[in-house]
Amino acid sequence: MKRFGIHVVTGAVGLIVTLAVLVLLNVAASSVRVRADLTAEKLYTLAPGTRGLLKNLERDVTLKFYFSRSADAAPINFKQYGSRILDLLREYEKLSGGHLSLEVIDPQPDSDEEEWARRYGLTASRLTQESGAPSVFLGLVALSGARQSAIPFFSPADEPQLEFLISRAVNEVTVAKKPKIAVISPLPLMGGSAGFVRRGPNFDGWIIINELRAIAEIEDLSGQVEEIPADVDTLLLVYPRNLPEATLYAVDQFVLRGGRLFALEDPQCLADLDAQSSQFRDPKSAQADLNALTAGWGIKMSSDRVIADPAAATRVASQLGEVQLNNSWLTLRSSNFNREDVSVAAMNMMQFPMTGWFEVQPVDGLTVTPLITAGPEAGSVSIIEATSGTFAGKTTFEKATNALPIAIRVSGHFKTAFPNGRPSNVPAGATHAPPSEPDATHLAESVRDGTVVLVADADFLYDAFAARRLPMFGPGVYQLMNDNINFAANVAGQLAGGDALIALRGRGTFERPFTRVLALRTSAQEKWREQELKLQEQLATTQANLDRLQSGKSEDQQLIISPEQRQEIERFRAQQLETRRALKEVRKNLNHEIEALGLWVKALNIGAMPGLVILFGLAHGWRRRRRARSR
Repeated sequence: MKRFGIHVVTGAVGLIVTLAVLVLLNVAASSVRVRADLTAEKLYTLAPGTRGLLKNLERDVTLKFYFSRSADAAPINFKQYGSRILDLLREYEKLSGGHLSLEVIDPQPDSDEEEWARRYGLTASRLTQESGAPSVFLGLVALSGARQSAIPFFSPADEPQLEFLISRAVNEVTVAKKPKIAVISPLPLMGGSAGFVRRGPNFDGWIIINELRAIAEIEDLSGQVEEIPADVDTLLLVYPRNLPEATLYAVDQFVLRGGRLFALEDPQCLADLDAQSSQFRDPKSAQADLNALTAGWGIKMSSDRVIADPAAATRVASQLGEVQLNNSWLTLRSSNFNREDVSVAAMNMMQFPMTGWFEVQPVDGLTVTPLITAGPEAGSVSIIEATSGTFAGKTTFEKATNALPIAIRVSGHFKTAFPNGRPSNVPAGATHAPPSEPDATHLAESVRDGTVVLVADADFLYDAFAARRLPMFGPGVYQLMNDNINFAANVAGQLAGGDALIALRGRGTFERPFTRVLALRTSAQEKWREQELKLQEQLATTQANLDRLQSGKSEDQQLIISPEQRQEIERFRAQQLETRRALKEVRKNLNHEIEALGLWVKALNIGAMPGLVILFGLAHGWRRRRRARSR
C-alpha cells in the first residue's frame, strides 16, 4: 500500500513537471517566429528585390497600419486577412535593420485616429450591404520626412500583390527624384470622355497611368508635338495613329539623343473602336504603326493581319452574344515569355486581343531581343476574320514559318529615319520631306546607345481587358485580371531608370492553367476547324450549283424549283446533318476526356493524402508485428 502511494505521488509529480515544461516551451515558442513557405512560387517569402530595397534604405520610414480589428461586426475573414497583412509588415520591420518602424492603429469611430486616417487619404469601407453596417479601415500610410504614400484600402483581391503594393509605398517615399515619363496618345489615357461613355464624362484615366504616377512624374504631350522636352527620360507612345511628320521627327531625334522609347502599335485597336460612335465605326481606320520610323531599324509591324494561335484561344462573347473560343484573342502564359529578361520574368498570364507581330531583319549596330512571342502553332488571319469569325466561307489562316514576336526590345546604335533633316512644309502624301534650310541640331545617328521597347498591341492596357474596378472598396481600388499592367509598369520603370520594383510585379498570381485540358481543347479545335471548313466548302459548292441551274432557266421559270435543284438541296441538307452529327461527336468526346481527367484529379486531391496515411499505418504495423515475432 505504501509502495502504491509512492507511485501515485511520483506520477503526479511527473505529470506536473511535464505540464510545467510544456507551458514553458509554449511561452518560449510564442516569442519565436518560425514561418515555412511551401507554395511553389514562394508567395509568402519576401523577394530579393524587397530585401535589397530594405537593406539600402537611405531614409527612415514609418509605416502606419490602420486596421479595425476590434470592430465587432467585422467578419472573421476580414480580421484574418488583416492579421496576414500585419504579419507581412512585421517581416518588413524585421529586415529593415532599424530603418523602418511599424505602428498598428485600431481607429475607433469619431476618434482622432479615425480623423488622421481620413487625412492620410485612407478609405473606410463597408464589407456588407446591410443597413447600419459599420465602416472599417484596412489601409497603410508610409511616411518619411515630409513625404507620404498611402494605400487607401487593402481589398481581398490585393492579396496576391501585397508585397508589391507595400514595397512600392516604401520606395515612393524614399526615392531621391522621380523620373519623368511623357505620354503621347490619341486615346484618353489621361482622362476625359473622348467617346468612352461607359466611364462617365470625366473618368479618371486608364489604370496604367495611375500605376506609373507612383514611380514617375507624368507629362501629357497632346496635340502636334514638334520636340520632346529635354528633361523627359522615357516617352510612352500609345497607338501612334496618323502621327504628323513633325511628331515622328521629334520621336526620331529623341531616340537618337539617348531617350528611351516605349511604343505600343496596333493593327486593330478595339479601344479606339470603343471610342468611336457605333454609327461611324470603321475597323480599317483602327490601326497604327511606326513602320515609317522603325523600317530603318530593320523592324516592321503587320498592319493588315493579326495573330491567331489555337493554343492561346480565349473565350469571348461574339457579335451575336454567344461565348466562343477566339483564336485571335490570345491568353499567353509562361512558355510565351522570355524568362531571361527581368521585365517579363515574373509574369504568369497576359492577354492580347487581336495583336500584330514584328518582322525583324537584323541591322548592324542594333540588337533585337524578343520579350513576348506567340506559340509554335500560331499563324495569322485577316482582320475581318478576326473580328467577324468568318471570311467568305473560307478561313484566311496562314501558319507561320517563323516565331511571331509580339513585344521586342531594340538596343544599340540607331540611325535617323530622316536623312534629309527636319521636315518642313510637308506636302500631302509626301514623307520625310527635306527641310527648307540646314539644321545644325539635326542628329543623323545616336550620340550614345539607346533602348526602344515595341509592342504590337495597345489594347492589352485598356482597362476593360486588364483590370476590374472595385468601387465598393472606394475610388481607385481595382483588381488585376492578368499581368498586362504589371508588364507595362515594369518596362516603363526599367526604361525610366531601373525601377526597383520590377522583380516584384507579377509575383503571387494564383492562376494555375490546366495544361492538359488546354492541349485537349487545342486538339479538338483543330478537328472542329477541319469539319467546319468542309461544311463551308460544301455550302459554297452547292450554292454555285444552284446558281448554275437557276441561270439556265428562262425568265418565266425563275420562281419554279426544278427537280435537279430539289435533289441538290436535299443532298446538301443530308451532308449538313451528317457534318453536324460529326461535330457533336467530336465535342462529346472532348468533354468526356476532360471530365475523365477532372475525375482523376479530384480522386488524387481527395484520396491521395488519406491513402498515404493508410499505407504508412499498414507498413508501420507490419514492421512492428515483424519485430515482435522476431523477438
